[in-house]
Amino acid sequence: MKNILVLLSLSLLVATVFSLNLAQFNVKEFKGQYPLISLSRLLQTDEFVSVEGVVYRISAPKKFLTRAEVDPKLLNESNLVGILAINIDELSTFTGKGKQALVAANGIVYDVTPSRHWAGGDHKNRHKAGEELTHELVRNSPHGVGKIANVKPFGVLVFTVEQLAKFNGKNRAKSYIAFQGVVYDLSHLRPVPNYPFGTEATSELLKIPNYADTLSRSYAIGLLVFDEKSLGVFDGKQSSKEFIKVANIVYEVTNVPDWREKLHLEADAVAGKDYTSQFECELEETCGHDHPDSDVLKEFKIVGFELVK
Repeated sequence: MKNILVLLSLSLLVATVFSLNLAQFNVKEFKGQYPLISLSRLLQTDEFVSVEGVVYRISAPKKFLTRAEVDPKLLNESNLVGILAINIDELSTFTGKGKQALVAANGIVYDVTPSRHWAGGDHKNRHKAGEELTHELVRNSPHGVGKIANVKPFGVLVFTVEQLAKFNGKNRAKSYIAFQGVVYDLSHLRPVPNYPFGTEATSELLKIPNYADTLSRSYAIGLLVFDEKSLGVFDGKQSSKEFIKVANIVYEVTNVPDWREKLHLEADAVAGKDYTSQFECELEETCGHDHPDSDVLKEFKIVGFELVK
């Protein structure tokens, strides 16, 4: 628990605070302000509960609650753990058949189980629960995403690097790409641009003229997340890219030749690692040795976020 609180403290140093009402959550504005808590971590930790997609450390008779079921005084920062993250594979299991019916739109996972319009996880034979439906709801539904927003949020949608790779635009797969920690769906664009779909492509897109306009016409559908193993792949050897993690944020340092010096590391320090410890003394206000200024992190590009398992 202490580690999670330390991560929270550091992320607040490098990002602005946002509302924890997921009904107003915008994945494009997320900069690691709060930890992303995996569904497995929530279920395995007795004192964790999810209140409309926000994880708190409070005592409750069940794991998933609405705000109306909780004393508002308990929903405070001291009890806050983070935001519940549902990955795309987990989402696919919540079909409304033997489990809750969940759907994702604009990066938010909604629980449509109570809705009579989603009985059995089926919506008028047009949409199925367990799917990411931003494009379908925005363009093909008379109600759009606004109707979904009338139900309760369940969490935020996330993708691992391995899951993202499945959406490479080939063999009828959708065309997803990750840019600065956000996953975008470009499948509906015509013609579909020649992008490296299925990958984290922040550095590649920054070199392409008009990439911002292209992304503005696409849908932000989730966040890219890493665990220790997937981060380790980006060490400059197994992958040509170099990523590091500080607190709950993953940064790219591929084209920052002096990143080790900036973080006060040894010259042989490798990428693909967690370097939160370089800043922890400063966070705990008990610093007794030289450490980097947290402002140095602003020089690195955010490419994803830690998933707390």
